[in-house]
Amino acid sequence: MELYHLRTFVTVAEEGHLTRASERLFTSQPAVSAHIKALEEELGVTLFDRTPRGMQLTPAGEKLLATARATMASADDFLLQARSMHNELIGTVRIGLNTDARFLRLIPLQAALAERHPQLELEFMAGNTGANVPALRVGRLDASFVSGECADPLLASWVLCEEELVVAAPSGWQDRLQAPEVEDLAREPWVFTTEDCAHYGVMRALFESHGCKPRKTVLANQEDALAAMIEGGVGLGIMRRELVEAAQAEGRLHLVPITLPSVSLRFACLKKRANDPLLDAVLAEVAAVWGLPIAEERRAAV
Repeated sequence: MELYHLRTFVTVAEEGHLTRASERLFTSQPAVSAHIKALEEELGVTLFDRTPRGMQLTPAGEKLLATARATMASADDFLLQARSMHNELIGTVRIGLNTDARFLRLIPLQAALAERHPQLELEFMAGNTGANVPALRVGRLDASFVSGECADPLLASWVLCEEELVVAAPSGWQDRLQAPEVEDLAREPWVFTTEDCAHYGVMRALFESHGCKPRKTVLANQEDALAAMIEGGVGLGIMRRELVEAAQAEGRLHLVPITLPSVSLRFACLKKRANDPLLDAVLAEVAAVWGLPIAEERRAAV
C-alpha cells in the first residue's frame, strides 16, 4: 500500500467525483481510477459504488475513511516535523490577491517576511475571490485574500477589515444622481462583476430588497477594468469607498449618495494545513501587519 493510494482515496471521498478529484490531485482521471482499483484489490473490499452522480462511499469505505485521514495526517505531521528541524524556513508560499497591493498591505508583509525568513519565497498571484477559493481547495494557492463570506468547509479564514462599498458613477452624471432612489438607479446602465464576487452580492441585494433589477451593460471582472468602464461613461458600478473618493477629488468619478453594506476582507487557507510552518510564518506576519490576533483565532478554528 502506498501513501498516494490513501491520498487518492480520501480526495475522491471528499469530492465524490473522479474528475474533480483528479483536478485537485493534479493527475489524470485514469490514474485516480487505477489508484482506487489497486487499493480495493489490496484491501479486498469495495470502497466506492460508481453511480451516475459520482462516487459514493460503500459502508466499508465509510468505516475506513477516518483511519485513512488519520494516517495521512500522521504522514503530514512527520514531514512538517522534519522541516521544522531546519534553522530557517525554506520553501515557497503562493498567495492569491483579489485587489490592489496597497490595500492588501503587501509591501510591509513582504518586507517583514524577507527580514525574518530570508529563505522563504513569496509568489503573489493576481486574481479575484471567485477564482482564488477553488484554487485554494485544489492546492494551486497556499493562502489567499478573499472578500465576503467564506463558508467553504475545507477553508479557515480570518477577517482583516471591513471594505466600505459605494456606488460609483461617471463624473458627468453628478447632476442627475444627486439624491436618487434605488428604482432610479435600476434604470441606469450598470457595469457588472461576476456573480462569485462579493460586490455583485451587494448590488443584487440592494435591488432585490426594492423589487427591481439593475440594467446590465457590460461585465468587468478586474478592478481596474471596472473603474475604467465607469470613468468612461459606460455605467454605474460598485467600488471601494476610498478609491471612489480619491477619483472624485480628481474629477474622474462621482460617489452616488446611497448607503451600502460593507464586506469582509479575509485571509484564508486550507484547514488541513494547520501545522504547516510556512503558513504559520506567513499568518504571523499577516497578523502583525494588520494588528490582529490571527494566531489565537487560527488555533481555535482548526
